[in-house]
Amino acid sequence: MSFLQLENLHVFVTGAAGGIGSAIVDEFLTRGCKVSAQDKRSFQISFTNEKLFHIQGDISDEHAISSAIADAVSHFGPINILCANAGITDESNSYPIWDMPIDLWEKTYSTNVRGTFLTIKHFLKSVEKAQVERSIELENVAVVVTGSECGVFGQAGHSEYASGKAGLQYGLVRSVKNEIVRLNRKARINAVAPGWVNTPLIEGRLDDPKEMYLEAEATVPLRKIAEPEDVARAAAFLASHRAAGHISGQCLSVDGGMEGRVVWNEEDARKITTFTEFAAPEIRISKEHSASKVEAIPPRISQMVTRPTIKILLSVDFDAVSGWLGTGQHPDNNLADYSTGFFSAYVGVPRLLKLFKKHGIQDRVTWFVPMHSAESFPEEFKSIVESGCEIGLHGYCHEGAPQLTTIQEREVLEHCIKLCTSLTGQRPIGYRAPLYQLRESTISLLEEHGFLYDSSLTHHDSKPYYLPNLPPIQAPKYEPQASATEWMKPLPQPSPPTPKTLVEIPGNWYAEDMTPLQYWPHTPNSQGYVDVRVIEQMWKDKFEWIRTEVEDLGVNETMVFPLVLHPDTSGMAHVIGMIERVIVWLKGWGGEVEFETFGNVAEEWKGRNAV
Repeated sequence: MSFLQLENLHVFVTGAAGGIGSAIVDEFLTRGCKVSAQDKRSFQISFTNEKLFHIQGDISDEHAISSAIADAVSHFGPINILCANAGITDESNSYPIWDMPIDLWEKTYSTNVRGTFLTIKHFLKSVEKAQVERSIELENVAVVVTGSECGVFGQAGHSEYASGKAGLQYGLVRSVKNEIVRLNRKARINAVAPGWVNTPLIEGRLDDPKEMYLEAEATVPLRKIAEPEDVARAAAFLASHRAAGHISGQCLSVDGGMEGRVVWNEEDARKITTFTEFAAPEIRISKEHSASKVEAIPPRISQMVTRPTIKILLSVDFDAVSGWLGTGQHPDNNLADYSTGFFSAYVGVPRLLKLFKKHGIQDRVTWFVPMHSAESFPEEFKSIVESGCEIGLHGYCHEGAPQLTTIQEREVLEHCIKLCTSLTGQRPIGYRAPLYQLRESTISLLEEHGFLYDSSLTHHDSKPYYLPNLPPIQAPKYEPQASATEWMKPLPQPSPPTPKTLVEIPGNWYAEDMTPLQYWPHTPNSQGYVDVRVIEQMWKDKFEWIRTEVEDLGVNETMVFPLVLHPDTSGMAHVIGMIERVIVWLKGWGGEVEFETFGNVAEEWKGRNAV
């Protein structure tokens, strides 16, 4: 018997037609193993070996990998060792994460993560079945996962590959090590993490001496890249119970001692081997300093590409109890309903203010406040004002325009303007209609009183626009005695905008939290039991789509991403975490986004589109 004592064990290898995979197959055959070699690609078979069985299939297809393992067991008997080696990457392209095509991300994860999971799953199910049939544990049960040093150090331009490998060699391996021993007391799982390996996968990237130095030699003390056989021998070592029987849950680097920094500077390398002088276009290695210091040379300004920023417009409707008194009024409303309004003021407002301050955006949020809330909860309203935010009007008792006469509508608006100005020291310039219920008379009143913008309508979902000036839209009366010619008429054309015309900042049900996430007993369209992740994903999907339209913006256009929050909804313990995740995710787009108040965006847009 050899030192590793692997003779006659059955080894299942995925990705067996590739550079590392074929070396693993050869290594185990040399060790006297029976090898089932699986790959999605066809095999170029130049010889026959009674201990080698070829299987073709896709590891990301559960039926395919399950069948492949069953075929291997049928051919050679129970599998002892799994080398989960299959993986893909695309070295022909390099994308920063903000430009990463979703299909590339999903394709890579489908093979590298899903495929590895399915392979391990069905291998262990085959072990379980074999042990039940034989009433004895299989010998030398081991899993070796092929990871990557990209999972250790990351790889700019290939986050889809690096993140998946990191998840396998650390998250998956270290989790499965605690489970696998419940199936077989001596079973183990480990990973090998190669650095650069001389396989066709790198497609000649290191043929250039400059590239070879920067990518490999400068970061590797052994000053060379690995051969596939180096990885294969490490896999055989980890697979052997005799050699590595007390090693489990580990990731073995096969990288020549690779560091996450330059350890060989150009001058030191020249002392050992002839090295051609070079100057990479955007990297300069200093001869006077340790090569661990690599200076990035900023690209020329003329080469920098800028994208128009998307304005993130966070707004909060502080309805509190008023929401139950106006549009939410119902004869069956009771103290339990009103209680959510008190929660809004006493709990929701402080939580949201704290969250906004934590992320440094408290003065770039617009709060639309019914003046009933401002007067009923003066301390909470004061804390909102002191955050430096913008205050917009939202009715007095959250009353909708259809509930009022035109005279009452004027009385409410004028009282709220006066009250808001006295409480904040600033005259409001923005308005959101309670429950988005406004009519033509509302618009006329807002223009008459010098408002800059409204945020109740959605002629567009992500661009400000001048609110069209139309007469009331009349619904046809389908009466038997009427002629159809009486209603077959188009809408009248809007009048051209004037200096008083309102800027409209879009706002609608799909941009808000309350309708799906809070239950109102007497409101037919409320839900309240929707998973917050559904809303989170919907908002992210919307943002990602409008981001694709930024490049098509006209010179005077602005792209906005408005969200409507409520303290009684977003302030709830199970919702506010989602709000924070969305804020963090949006901030992660860096210079492509800018948090701003509705008023500032409306003013800027109107300045570029003056009439």
